[in-house]
Amino acid sequence: MTGPAVGNIETPVLIVGGGPVGLALALDLAYRGVRCTLAERDPGTATVLLAKANGLHERTMEMCRRWGIAEQVAEVGFPADHPGDTVYATALFGHLIGRTQIPATRDRPTPDSTPEKRQRCPQYEFDPLLARAVRERGLTDIRYGLTFERLDQDSRGVRAVLRRETGQRVEARARYLIGCDGAGSTVRRQLGVPFEGTLLDYSVSAMIRIPAMTLPAELDAGERYILISSDGAWCVFTSVDGRTMWRITVVGGQQRENLDEIDMPEAIRRAIGRDDIPFEILRVVPWRRSQCSAATYRMDRVLLAGDAAHTTSPTGGHGMNTGIGDVSDLGWMLTALVQGWGGDGLLAAYDLERRPVAIRNGRSSTTNYQGWIKNSGYADVLRDDAAGDACRRRIGSQLASSLHQEWNSLGVDLGYRYDGSPVVVGDGSPPTPDDPSQYVPTSRPGHRAPHTWLSDGRSTLDLFGPGFTLLRLDAPGEDVSALLDAARDRGMPLRLVDLDEPAAVKLYERRLVLVRPDGHVAWRADTAPGDPAALVDVVRGAR
Repeated sequence: MTGPAVGNIETPVLIVGGGPVGLALALDLAYRGVRCTLAERDPGTATVLLAKANGLHERTMEMCRRWGIAEQVAEVGFPADHPGDTVYATALFGHLIGRTQIPATRDRPTPDSTPEKRQRCPQYEFDPLLARAVRERGLTDIRYGLTFERLDQDSRGVRAVLRRETGQRVEARARYLIGCDGAGSTVRRQLGVPFEGTLLDYSVSAMIRIPAMTLPAELDAGERYILISSDGAWCVFTSVDGRTMWRITVVGGQQRENLDEIDMPEAIRRAIGRDDIPFEILRVVPWRRSQCSAATYRMDRVLLAGDAAHTTSPTGGHGMNTGIGDVSDLGWMLTALVQGWGGDGLLAAYDLERRPVAIRNGRSSTTNYQGWIKNSGYADVLRDDAAGDACRRRIGSQLASSLHQEWNSLGVDLGYRYDGSPVVVGDGSPPTPDDPSQYVPTSRPGHRAPHTWLSDGRSTLDLFGPGFTLLRLDAPGEDVSALLDAARDRGMPLRLVDLDEPAAVKLYERRLVLVRPDGHVAWRADTAPGDPAALVDVVRGAR
């Protein structure tokens, strides 16, 4: 990059893409006191109804808690009294095949291992909520109607060229650029980073409005309906808002669908099972179901997050939640670099930490997808006789068993760990099981610092702020002054918290636990480190 700065935008961090991941990153940076600019090609947030994500899993809700918006998410989300059941059927007005019961939000207990339960919040509600929270922080310049065109970078920063709808070009200069611009990411393509993985199918989704529909009692009160024909599962019909908004996804094949050849009204009537239910088609979107990951999430000062970095089948709802996990990791690392206390090793650590997690989560989602597209033994499913009844009972039992992991994924959501990260100091302890459905709390370095309730009503997670936190558990006499001094000398924010509550002492396993700004454990021991300066340099990416 040469010549004087003549750009229209000067910013520490430029975020390209204003979907949930881009907005969440802007919010996380603002929470940490960092200014940034977000460029979004659309004229506003959620200007169209999106046939996309609507499930916010437990770890995402913990991040919403950190940002102070968890209660708002619950208020605008799915009705608290609407069950989350998955119903297997031949049609909404058809034969019941089986049901996986998932209690309504108000009836579902919060898991013991987290202070937050998962919420259902349609993306057209969640994105504007994030945008409002970003604006309220006052540290983000949101620029709508700007399309990213190209970039170049050197050791000092990144220059990006953006284009307004009028054709006028805008130059932006930033220390770091983050591509949050979706699966077809122009940023990723500009970098020449391969997108590696597997095509699962080409599907088509439609957002529809059904003003009134009263289902038969045995088929009522579902959140999603997996619809089965003699050829297998062909459609998923999902309630988006628990009222009148629905999303239908017609499972495709290995060839890209041509919208001109799709009779979506007929597919909707087939899914409903009747011709006399009025509906309105709001938007039809063909899409590519895949399990892919960018070969790297970082090229010098440009980084990728969300769908720009990885894609998953939506079976399990891990796509957006994995992207917001990227945000939690990347937010504190960018903050450390912009504020001057972080080392360049943080950028390498981001790729090494998040890429394996995305591949893991994508693999789990693909397993779920394969569980419900099996089509053997379905020949009698539509019959109105004893053979049909027997077929449906067998399929219902099979689906409920094979899809258990999809509806019970606490291990996926909370159990990921950053083994091998250069900014995590391992202690040689064995890893806990990595089971998709079961989460094992641990303070082992690299893992999410575990939750327990404290006597004052707070969660241990509420103890962690924008900087590092050193927990001293039932060890008031342990001298950690040298560690605090080493952090202060390097400008690394570090706060000491003494805890003597038995539940926390037992759960955290060691007397000293150093927690990163994203809530993951960086180091633990029973005694202060022999070389505190070296420890501080490792965890801030300076060694």
